[in-house]
Amino acid sequence: MCCFYIGRKGAVIVSFRATILDVLASEEKKKKFTLLLSGGELHPSGGGQPGDSGVLWAENFRFRIDDTEKKDGGVAVSGKAEMGFPVPGLEVEGEADLERHRLLSRMHTGEHILSRALEKAHPGLRVFKVAVDSAETSVYLAWDGDLGWDMLFEAEKEGNRIVAENRPVETVMLSKEEAERLPGIKGNWGRIADETIRVVRIPGYDTIACSGSHASSTGEVGNLFITAFRGTAPDWEFKFSVDGVALRQEYSEAARRLVRGIGCRLPQLGQVVIGLQEENGALKKMMERASQYISLPAEDCTAGGLPVSAAVLPGFSRELAAPAARKWSDAHPGSVLLLLLPDPEKNEGAFLLYRGKEVSVDFSAFLKESPALAARGGGRSDWLNGLSPVMAAEPWLEAIKVYAEKKRP
Repeated sequence: MCCFYIGRKGAVIVSFRATILDVLASEEKKKKFTLLLSGGELHPSGGGQPGDSGVLWAENFRFRIDDTEKKDGGVAVSGKAEMGFPVPGLEVEGEADLERHRLLSRMHTGEHILSRALEKAHPGLRVFKVAVDSAETSVYLAWDGDLGWDMLFEAEKEGNRIVAENRPVETVMLSKEEAERLPGIKGNWGRIADETIRVVRIPGYDTIACSGSHASSTGEVGNLFITAFRGTAPDWEFKFSVDGVALRQEYSEAARRLVRGIGCRLPQLGQVVIGLQEENGALKKMMERASQYISLPAEDCTAGGLPVSAAVLPGFSRELAAPAARKWSDAHPGSVLLLLLPDPEKNEGAFLLYRGKEVSVDFSAFLKESPALAARGGGRSDWLNGLSPVMAAEPWLEAIKVYAEKKRP
């Protein structure tokens, strides 16, 4: 039995009744289970789309569904028991969050539209994987050329044109043999085992074998907005949202503030940023070369039997100090180097700790086991860096002493 109603916070909910047939997996201490259900109105994961979420309940039992998968004999739901424990044979009532389901359906249809726009405009480009999500969907494609914003903007415009036309989105069940004969159909036939498959069609635009859920028309998708891309040929990924109206406003406000802050006109913004990046890269290289000539004013002492050299350098950048510290450590293999770099405008600063190769103490757990330093960072057994509000050498030397006495073989 299944019915619809308006639930908490205005979300549309689908309710149903089902029976727990089996407990497929369990982590009783964490109250995490995977249950096999008979009945219910839950869409399983498939086509790169996560399964439905929701809740099950019965007397003295409540279970939060995080994901749904297709299984022989029913559907498998994974989640956490919030009250009681599941047992086979228990009859339950349930709710699936239809609002989330609809959002995932809009995202999935939007993916089909954008993927087809790219594949039509660029022969040889092939989408091979998707990861549908309620916030941002990722699309993975193979393309020997350079993927760039111009290509993605054109696909976005074409996609929003198809959305604006409000074309129907048709879902039909066909035999595998019938589906393969459809003109222009896409499908990963080697991975499709079922003899009856779901085919999703946008008439005159796209036909694909897909087990995911979809909007009933392109107009339901929303405004497509590509947020990012990355990769190198031939492996690329881009991300998009269907909340383009709000995102365009957000990006517009950020761009206007940036244009004002930099002091240039919008058409010049890209070139100005590229110029600043090039200047920054050249400056970093110059600083690396200059750092080789820096002599660190470190004071020698002993902490826990270890030779330690420490220096406090207010206003010194980590980028400038690090190459000099590495050089110093290579020249002093039997010592530990501690550099503290207080930021005059903040109540903290950066730190660098290097262990010479002849020092036997493993410093990988030093920050975790020295809570008094309140340090945030990481590294390896022979070097650490990060930030700390403690910018005096004495507490650090005391922490090194305690740690070295505990860890020294």
